[in-house]
Amino acid sequence: MYNLLIALGIATASFGLGQVVGGGAVAGIIPGIIGLVLSYFLLARRTGKAFQAVMEKAASEFQAGKFEQGLRLMESCFKYAKWQFFVGPQIHGQIGMLMYLQRKWKPARKHLSQAWKRDWRARTMLAALDHREGRKEAALELMEKITGFGGKDPVFWALYAYIAVEAKKRDQALSIINDGLKKCPDSTGLKELQGTIANKKKLKMKAFAPTWYQYFPEQMPRSQMQKYSGQQPGMRYPQPRR
Repeated sequence: MYNLLIALGIATASFGLGQVVGGGAVAGIIPGIIGLVLSYFLLARRTGKAFQAVMEKAASEFQAGKFEQGLRLMESCFKYAKWQFFVGPQIHGQIGMLMYLQRKWKPARKHLSQAWKRDWRARTMLAALDHREGRKEAALELMEKITGFGGKDPVFWALYAYIAVEAKKRDQALSIINDGLKKCPDSTGLKELQGTIANKKKLKMKAFAPTWYQYFPEQMPRSQMQKYSGQQPGMRYPQPRR
């Protein structure tokens, strides 16, 4: 990445200067390290500020109901990916989640699959997409890989268990919920879901709303859909279940 390359160049110059002034290679080590760390920090911060400014502007466009304009602004941020590590995966994750909410499954998969591995929200949305497309095992495998990143959120465990139940693996779903309760012992929703799964009843996910509807917007009740649409103008939502 450009920032690192520039920082390395500055470090090399600092090392050379220190070597000349100090009269030996050892004398150049400390200036070289300082040059590398300080220059990389300043360059990364500059890129981060520029990136954040564009993303905030994009958010304003989305809030104003200008979806396409906001999306174009987000896509313009890919230029910063050449300068700083992890910027590209962050953008892919954000765009992928937006595409998912718009039910644009193909572009959603394209972007979500390139999201940062630690971005558990984007990765769980990719798992939800696998689930939608009948790739139950792939969805479960993906959820298992990111338990270390999303495990502190009850919605993560609810989604994981939901996919397992839908895959007709109720015993695994119970095991998942038990693991979730170890991480989130105060979650009333997970406790209720545990009883529902154990008693083989129909799953009800209202306890995990409104976050749950980001994964399954078609499950959103009409009253909530109207309220949520008002908060997110310009977004397209499917008809709720009756």
